[in-house]
Amino acid sequence: MRKFTTRAMGVSLLAGGVALSLSAVAAEGLYTMDELNDADVFDSTGEEIGEVEDILLSDDMSLHSLVIETGEVLDLGGREVIAERGTFTVATAPGNADFGSVEYEVHVEMTQNELKELPEYDQDWWNQTSQSLQQAWENTKDVSENAWENTKEATSSAWYNVKQGVEEMGNEAGQATE
Repeated sequence: MRKFTTRAMGVSLLAGGVALSLSAVAAEGLYTMDELNDADVFDSTGEEIGEVEDILLSDDMSLHSLVIETGEVLDLGGREVIAERGTFTVATAPGNADFGSVEYEVHVEMTQNELKELPEYDQDWWNQTSQSLQQAWENTKDVSENAWENTKEATSSAWYNVKQGVEEMGNEAGQATE
């Protein structure tokens, strides 16, 4: 009885983990960074405001932000600003969804006045963001180590309690059959 309960719990946990990981993968799209670079960028009114100049990735290779060149006229006067992940959406341009001809549009939910407030992509921004991300990583590492230790303790305690409960059920069942 004890082995059956332990196996049933393990199978349930494993099945739940597989279901979660499959649903997370199914929700992702597939994009090519080559085509995203130079994509047209539109503001909240649908007006074209520039194009993607660069794509910045985090250490884990996830998208951190886009560098958008705005206000360019005849290659003069453009300003490069940072649009962080969560402030824009990427969509396939109408009629261009085939493998060999994918084109994207980037939509920011901002007016042109709000876009002017975005940070400029320059050395100061780069240095400050790099330092912030490094500090966030250090903090995450510390919190993760503590969480791991707490999880190990809680799991050990839970397994001990389940084992004790199963043993008691076995003893009670044995006494009832005698």
